[in-house]
Amino acid sequence: MFFKILSSVLFLLLLFSQVSYGAGTFKIGCPAPMTGPGANFGEKFKKAYTMAADEINAKGGVNGTKLELVFEDTQAKPALAVSSAKKLISSDNVIALLGGWSSGVAFAVAPVALDNKTPYLLEHPALDDITRKNNDYVFRLQPTTGMYSAALEDFILKVVYPKEKKKQLTVAYIYVDNAFGQGVAKYGIIPFFKKNKDKFNLVVSESYNENAMDYKPLLLKVKNAAPDIVVLTSYLTDGILLAKQIKEVGLQAKMFTGTGAGHSMQDIYEKSGKATEKYFSSGPWHGEIKDANWKKWRSAWEKKYKYVPGEHEVEGYVAIQVLAEALKGVKSSDVVKQREELKASLKALNMKTIFGTVKFDNFDGYTNQNKAYKMTAVAQWINGKLLQVWPKEAAEREPAY
Repeated sequence: MFFKILSSVLFLLLLFSQVSYGAGTFKIGCPAPMTGPGANFGEKFKKAYTMAADEINAKGGVNGTKLELVFEDTQAKPALAVSSAKKLISSDNVIALLGGWSSGVAFAVAPVALDNKTPYLLEHPALDDITRKNNDYVFRLQPTTGMYSAALEDFILKVVYPKEKKKQLTVAYIYVDNAFGQGVAKYGIIPFFKKNKDKFNLVVSESYNENAMDYKPLLLKVKNAAPDIVVLTSYLTDGILLAKQIKEVGLQAKMFTGTGAGHSMQDIYEKSGKATEKYFSSGPWHGEIKDANWKKWRSAWEKKYKYVPGEHEVEGYVAIQVLAEALKGVKSSDVVKQREELKASLKALNMKTIFGTVKFDNFDGYTNQNKAYKMTAVAQWINGKLLQVWPKEAAEREPAY
């Protein structure tokens, strides 16, 4: 009888410990493209989220509560992302959602976050319009598409234009025809060159289909325009094909540059057969590289994952840290109340991270937008490594121009 009672007590204790652990975790919804054309990006963010969450949990979690990441595969499809977000909120009872990588996905998911009063932290989706909709549940820590080219614009004006010593440089701009490409074009690249038309002549400005199999007709048009500078806004698969076909058609220019996204991924260098050697890429910087904490993080990343981290990795890692810091202000046990407490805590956040200071502000038509336009940089592919070259204070090496 004694052993039967003892067994029953042990069983109840085990059951209670399992239930209390599940109830005692902060669940974070992670809609991400784990399959499909965006799977490379999804894998990057999964590694970054997991690394940060594991470190936080190893130290006891947030006020003794562990973080639990709940992943849903969106395949980078907005409709699937919407259903995934609804499931994460209603069935999995997550306290918050993370970005989901692409702008198209985030633009579709943002209204879901608002309708369900669930904080939605964007670590990479960059379309300006997402934080220009007065949606009080959406927070963004990284630069918008219109801010992506800020460092590139500065580099072209202060380095490229003076070196060429020409009255006017010709520019060709081709960009992927989706929310991301349109955002970079509308809020960044095109306004910049038009504003500085005394120095630059935009001879080609065209969008292209991301899923096309042949870009040679467009590239021949660019070649015939004989541009000094070629700017590309691309994802990965299209960026790889463009780089290969640029070589095939013999398109030459003084400078080739991407605007983040595909041009910031290791695969674009390797799978293009090194065709992107000396290409520049402008976008969110890789973090506070002079900071001892950043150096420690980068070393740990390279040891764990065996490659040099870039913008996506630092954004994903910091997103979890930001949520963890904000979760310190959550006291309720009810998930609906927890979401409101988290929202208030995010609004009050002013945090120094390895990505820079994160503080969500309302300014110039933006809501809950980190002033991350100061967190942009130009990097360059040299001998298989993408290293920051501008601005000088954030540079890892001199630009090869």
